Amino acid sequence: MRQRSFGPLFLAGLLAAAGCSSGADTDPPASAGGGGAGGSAPAIPFPGEVRRYDYTFDLATARATSRLSVDVLSPGGNCFDVACRARAVDEPQWDGAPAASATLTDGALRLCGAEAAPGASIELEASTVVAEATDLGLDIGFSRRPDRAGGEFTYLLSWVGGCDRFGPCDKDPSRLAQLRFEVTHPEGTVVLCPGTLTAGASVTRCDIGGTLAPTYSGFALAADPLWQRRTFTSAGGVDLVFYEVPGGELASSLDAASVGEFLAWITDLLGPFPYGDELRVAGAPTQWLGFEHPANILLHEELPHLGTSYADATMHVLMHEIAHQWAGNRTTLASAADFVWKEATAEYLAYVFEDERRPPGEAAATRTYWDVISPFATHHPRPTEDPAPPVHTFYGDVYGPGPMVLYLQLESLLGRTAVLEGIKAFLSTPGARSVTELEAALEQASSNDLGAYFDAWVFGQGAPEWPGFTVQVEQQDDRATVTVTQESARGVLHGCAVEVEIAGESGAARVVVDFGLAPSSPSASAQVRFTEPVTRVTLDPDHRLIDRDLSAARSAAPPPRPAVWIF
Repeated sequence: MRQRSFGPLFLAGLLAAAGCSSGADTDPPASAGGGGAGGSAPAIPFPGEVRRYDYTFDLATARATSRLSVDVLSPGGNCFDVACRARAVDEPQWDGAPAASATLTDGALRLCGAEAAPGASIELEASTVVAEATDLGLDIGFSRRPDRAGGEFTYLLSWVGGCDRFGPCDKDPSRLAQLRFEVTHPEGTVVLCPGTLTAGASVTRCDIGGTLAPTYSGFALAADPLWQRRTFTSAGGVDLVFYEVPGGELASSLDAASVGEFLAWITDLLGPFPYGDELRVAGAPTQWLGFEHPANILLHEELPHLGTSYADATMHVLMHEIAHQWAGNRTTLASAADFVWKEATAEYLAYVFEDERRPPGEAAATRTYWDVISPFATHHPRPTEDPAPPVHTFYGDVYGPGPMVLYLQLESLLGRTAVLEGIKAFLSTPGARSVTELEAALEQASSNDLGAYFDAWVFGQGAPEWPGFTVQVEQQDDRATVTVTQESARGVLHGCAVEVEIAGESGAARVVVDFGLAPSSPSASAQVRFTEPVTRVTLDPDHRLIDRDLSAARSAAPPPRPAVWIF
């Protein structure tokens, strides 16, 4: 039984193999101060919280300097350990003076210097040259590649647990901080970095200040000399602008009025846009469909032509990434194992807008896609293994099951209003949130105990076993009694409402068989008026439930594994 106290195209294998590796010790002059070097005072590492990063980067040379503002926690000390997988660091500084020592080993940098008392704030600094390398040929890391117009697109991207590849950085996805960037670049090159942007001829600055951001999405920058800025729409207190190379087709494939309507809708639901009054959307030759940097969104430049499973992929992905500004950026992950709620929330909010405000068929295509990919998941939506599996081993499993089990299936049991109210409460304040806290928010909004539902559908170890169903129909006079029986090898009963369509030669009818949130029996029934012999039975015709139709499965070959789109 679960303990209820649990505090972007394919991005596989990206944390274990990349970026900042170990390097040699750096020994500054002996006058740098005490702490940890050559027979001086013993090293006493102190716990601390990084509250601000000042990062300077030269686009041409890839030379970077990281300055960390650290709040010293009790009991204080004279050394600070921080994740860093740079090959080497130089010019280490301890609160404005050369550090007494800087030791880089096993993916961590230890800086030592003068004694730091609890409650103090000190600044630590080190420089490095960022390696031009990515994981498995993907975008996580630092890369340069040609765009669709022949320019050079440059990208520095951390993702979950990866900011330490670019210098010293606390890579915990739950940490929120201020981030300030100063990027030196050739004249004419357009640079985008998160937060409020101030562009110059050869220096661009960005600042995430008032509303903090996690390093996994906030620690990033992108550049292209051919990007052209285009004002697109304004709504909900936000000016949305596009950056595309000549011939770019992202903006032209979108309905500006509908994008504006979505901005108004989501700011009405979740509150003002967290990162100023401008949202920049850029097209680029990325390996995934989109990515959500605070106040910046990168979209795959060929998105209108990719032929995804979404009815309007460009609009859907844009809405998904806009939702991440609240769900994932302002409110972030309590741990990497909680990754599901971030993607599920962005997917579901895009889907709700499709269902309520977009052309017919868009929402249905989204539901169908989720349902089709869900049976192939190899991990539960929120894995509970101890230790937790690395995020790159399960993140692809959340894009279908996540929005299905956390939200869509609950619509049939709680109602959409309660689900949206739960999301709104969950995302109402900045900070780190877990799947368990999302469960509590949905319980509060619906006045229902969701423990049994979440235990069956959400939490678990290894591959999930989604429920299988058989359907029996008995007819008497003008009534049909539809009985649905669920089964699983583990004997777990799944809370759900199952829609069944029965059809005859001339007509059809639908009925919902409700098991409730915590079923006590494997079978449930419902009646519907139906006057002709039943010739066909369809389970879950609108793809609102992850299920296995056992009668169909026994007579049909297993389907091929579908593509999973990651963004």
